[in-house]
Amino acid sequence: MPSSASYTRVLDPLRLRYLDSPLPGWLRAAGDAVLSLLPPTLRQQLGAQERRLLLRPVDGGIVLQASIDHQLTLIGSVPNDNPELLDMLRARLDQHPGAAARWMVLDEQQVLRRHLSLPIAAEPRLREVMAFEIDRQTPFAPAQVSFEARVLGRDLAGKTLRAELIVLPTAVLEKGLSALGPLATGLAGVDIVDVAGRPLGVNLLPAARRSQRGAGQTRLKLILAAIFVVALLSSMFLDLGNRRAALDDLQAQVDRADNQVRSVRKLRNELQRSVTAANFLAGRRAQQPTTLELLNDLTKRIPDDTSLEKFSINDGHIILIGQSKQAPALVGLLQASPLIQSPALAGAVQTDPRTNLDRFTLTAIVVGSQKEAANGKTANDTP
Repeated sequence: MPSSASYTRVLDPLRLRYLDSPLPGWLRAAGDAVLSLLPPTLRQQLGAQERRLLLRPVDGGIVLQASIDHQLTLIGSVPNDNPELLDMLRARLDQHPGAAARWMVLDEQQVLRRHLSLPIAAEPRLREVMAFEIDRQTPFAPAQVSFEARVLGRDLAGKTLRAELIVLPTAVLEKGLSALGPLATGLAGVDIVDVAGRPLGVNLLPAARRSQRGAGQTRLKLILAAIFVVALLSSMFLDLGNRRAALDDLQAQVDRADNQVRSVRKLRNELQRSVTAANFLAGRRAQQPTTLELLNDLTKRIPDDTSLEKFSINDGHIILIGQSKQAPALVGLLQASPLIQSPALAGAVQTDPRTNLDRFTLTAIVVGSQKEAANGKTANDTP
C-alpha cells in the first residue's frame, strides 16, 4: 500500500501549481461576492466575517481595535494597571457567545524579519526548513523564539520560492502577554502590525497556548464553504442541463426544418417534372398540326366522289377508311399535302357491289409527329 509520503510527492506539485495559478483568487472573489449578498447579521452568525478584537499593549494601557473583514476600527483604550477592570472585561468577553477572537498585536520593530530564497520543493516542509534557518539568520536558538514562515512568491520556471521568516523572541512575547494582564488568557493568536498599522496575518503564539474559541466559527466557515461549493456545482449542472435542453430543442427545430426542406425539394422536383412533361407535350403539339388543321386540309384534297367511314389519328399515324370512285388516285392527291407524308393504300382495293365504289384503307403519317421521327431514324439506320 503506498505510504502518505508517496501521496505527498505526487500531490505537492499539483498543489503548488494550484496555489500559483489565478484560481484561488477567483474562488476567493466568488466567495466574497456571494457573502456580500448576505445581510451583515447573517454573515456574523455564520462566521463568514473575519472578526477579531486586537489588543495592542502600549505605554500605560492597552489599545483595543476591531478588525472586521480586514477593516480596522478603533474602539478605545483601557489602563493596564487595574487588574480588576481587565479581569471583568475578560469575563464579559468570555460570556458573550458571539464575541470575536482576541489577538494581541505587536509592533514590527519587536520582531526579526528575513527574506529567503529556497528551492520550491521546500514549501511542503517550510516550517521545518525555517526552524533550521533560525540559527543562521538570527542570534537566537529555536527554543528562544516563536516563529512563523510565509510564502511571498513562487517561480515555477526557476523552481525557487521566496519566503519570509518572522521571529519573535520569547522574552518579548512574555513581556507583551504580561502587559495584557488577565486579557492574556484566552488569546487566539499574536500578530504583527507593519508601519501602516495593518496586521501581517501571521500567528506567533505557540499552538499550545492558543484558545479554541474560534473553532465553532471555523466549522461554520467550512459549512458555508461546502454550501457554496454545492450551490456552485448545482448551478453549473443546472446551466448545463438548460443548455442541453436548448440544444435538443434547436436540434428538433433543425430536424423539422430539414423535413420541410426535403418536402419542398420533393414538390419542386415533381413540379419540375410536370413542367418538363408539359413543355414536351406543348413542343410536340407545336411541331405537328392540330386535328382541325388536318381535317381542313384533307377535306380540301379529297374529291367529292369519295366518302369516309372512318378517320383516326393514333400517335401521329392516320388511318382513312372509305369508298371512292378512284381510290388509287387518292394517294397522289394526298402526297401534295404539307401536313402529312407517306400516304399509301393498305391492302387491296375491293369494289362494293351495292355502291359500285372502291373500298379502300389509306394510311399516312402526320408531319412533326413521333411516328415521323421514328420513320426517319429507321430510314437513316437502313444501309
